[in-house]
This record gives sequence, structure tokens and C-alpha cells, in this order.
Amino acid sequence: MYTMLNNQESSKYDLYLPGKLVAALHYKLEPDANEVMFIYCEAIEPTQADRHRWELMRRAVEDAKGRRLKLTITCPIGLKALEQRAPRDDADHQHAEEPQA
Repeated sequence: MYTMLNNQESSKYDLYLPGKLVAALHYKLEPDANEVMFIYCEAIEPTQADRHRWELMRRAVEDAKGRRLKLTITCPIGLKALEQRAPRDDADHQHAEEPQA
């Protein structure tokens, strides 16, 4: 189960699985403009990196919307993560071929 923490002193969101940091998202907050910019998203844990980035970006966007902040995403990795559907836990799983008539 994921846990996201907003590390405001370091201006980043940290995503954890029990006992370890798996991803981080660095941001710049402009409180006077009521705006946040997502600058750099990284997976710390290489196993299921796409899933970690997607989960972190999804949660961070929800947080920004909940705080009614104007959101700008300049990180291409973060944008790519958001454009994907939820990555599967079993990314190596292959589907059986469809029977042909």
C-alpha cells in the first residue's frame, strides 16, 4: 500500500511502500500566485518504476486540485506517467492469443 508525504521543507512529494522510498516529485510552489509547478519526477526503486511514477503523479495532482492550486507540469517523465493508463502490477504477464475462426 502506497503512502505519499508532502515534504514541504524540500519542496517535494515522496511516495513510499512499507519501509522504503520508491518515488519522488520535486515541485516549486508560488503561494502568492496560488500555483504549483511539478518540475522533476523520479522513481527511486527500479522495480515497477512506471507504476510508482504513475501513482505519485496521480496523487500529487489530486493534492494540488484539492488545495485549488493552479497546476503546471514541466517534467516530461511526469507528463508521460499521467498519460498512461494505470500500469499493471504484472507488467510481464502475456495474454493468450485469441482463437482464430
